[in-house]
Amino acid sequence: MRLTTIAAALAAAAAMAVPAAAEPGRILLYNWSGYIAPETVAGFQEATGTRLVLDTYGEADEAEARLLARGTGYGLAVVSSETVGRLVEAGAIQQIGVSGIPNAAAIDQQLLQLYLDATPRAEGYALPYLWGTTGIAYDRSAVLERLPDAPLDSWALVFDPANASKLADCGITIVDSVEEVLAAALVYLGLDPQSRSEQDLEAAFEVLSAIAPYVRSFDVDQYDALLGGEVCLAVTWSTDGLAPLLEQGTDRYHYVMPREGTNLWADLFVIPSDAGDLEASHQLVDFLLRPDSMAQAALFTNAVSSITSTRAEAGSPGREIPAVTLPPEVRGRLYLVTPRSGEEKRFLDRRWRRLQIGM
Repeated sequence: MRLTTIAAALAAAAAMAVPAAAEPGRILLYNWSGYIAPETVAGFQEATGTRLVLDTYGEADEAEARLLARGTGYGLAVVSSETVGRLVEAGAIQQIGVSGIPNAAAIDQQLLQLYLDATPRAEGYALPYLWGTTGIAYDRSAVLERLPDAPLDSWALVFDPANASKLADCGITIVDSVEEVLAAALVYLGLDPQSRSEQDLEAAFEVLSAIAPYVRSFDVDQYDALLGGEVCLAVTWSTDGLAPLLEQGTDRYHYVMPREGTNLWADLFVIPSDAGDLEASHQLVDFLLRPDSMAQAALFTNAVSSITSTRAEAGSPGREIPAVTLPPEVRGRLYLVTPRSGEEKRFLDRRWRRLQIGM
């Protein structure tokens, strides 16, 4: 789901400017920046003779708006889990016929069912690519220096203003994703992360407003801040939060999935409603779901593969941790954000922006 500066640079080297419409002999993929290994792009072209052309985005809202606008020429897109229901509702994506995608049979069915339980409208319209969580990455020594009794496995570490105020000097960053952060504030309060109650939502926004003065940034690109040691706490996607450990081998930052409940996100393959060559779209999905392609993807992005067998295949030092393997005892406290309607999302966006500018 998720953007990294180094990965984006590598992927950009493989990308080309996207034409207005697809042409024979090539297929256009719309994806997060830095979310496909360059060797996978080259491998698809070598295996199929079809040129894979990339167009990328940095925010989920950007991708949603682009697909809703139609006329993209994309044969395949990767989108965030919370957007799929709205895309289905708007008729912006079409059903995916898995009979033409043999490798879809190896997808982790338990995780897929968790997603479909939260987003039943997505059934038949989306297939998972990569998974991750939205948790807390923290610099253990910096946090304990300021908070010797810090609740390191709880959302209270950041959502309690008494704690946030003491960490402000060393830097707090929060991922710029209102649906995910609001759900975290709800579970911190002991409420349903899917709640539509006006009273519950107001209470969650009050939690966020109380800590906003202590937040250095609301950002979708926290990768560099964590690798550079620029902050001591980040509410972040696991792909960024795990980067110091998985890419640098340092345990300076610890990534936790808070005990009150943690958001499980998925980035999924969808086929735009105006995609022309469905056979090519299915061929690309099937290639990307191959065990070797998924192992490359997991290693390149720090995400969790949707193909269970590749989690061992992608194994490397430091990867045998719950945030990467998502064992059964962890899955029990994970939830997915239930998609909100377009009107609900616009309301949340307005509140979120006002909160960020101190209104």
